[in-house]
Amino acid sequence: MTRYFSLFILLIAFTACQSETPDQGAGAAEGDPFAEFQQQQQPADIDVSDDELSQFVDSAIRTQEIQMDIQEDMIAIVEEEGIDVQTYNMIAEADQMGQSRDEIDVSSDDIDRYENASGRIMEVEREMESDMESAIEESGLSIDRFQEINMAIQQDMQLQQRVQEILMEEQSQQQPTPQQP
Repeated sequence: MTRYFSLFILLIAFTACQSETPDQGAGAAEGDPFAEFQQQQQPADIDVSDDELSQFVDSAIRTQEIQMDIQEDMIAIVEEEGIDVQTYNMIAEADQMGQSRDEIDVSSDDIDRYENASGRIMEVEREMESDMESAIEESGLSIDRFQEINMAIQQDMQLQQRVQEILMEEQSQQQPTPQQP
């Protein structure tokens, strides 16, 4: 499930930073490494109402906030265990790549600290996943529907544009209005 949220956050970051309209995209896309990929995407074959899309954006924002809070907790756990974040990440990356721990330049104490931190982090990740699922369901979407919409957004430029419009609308509503003297 966390993979879906990570992909969504990448999508949000990309669409929020993208300032081109579809008409401008053809000329401006020449230097864009994502342009070819985007042009090859086929529209998703699901209907997503404006209400569902708003619920999706709301729940995605809430899950992103949860992830950011948990990330701070994870960093604190790593530091409490006495291992620096860079070393922790190096060991974690080696584990993910299937690399032997003997091949990386870390002490056995760092390995022990990594193991202790990883156990605590796994507990925090389980809590995070539960909190994220609750945030999605509180927005009015089921987890399955959230994932369907997420996949559709990744494949459908029109849905991406609709998400971007909703995000821009929400950002403008959150902007403080200038007070008159």
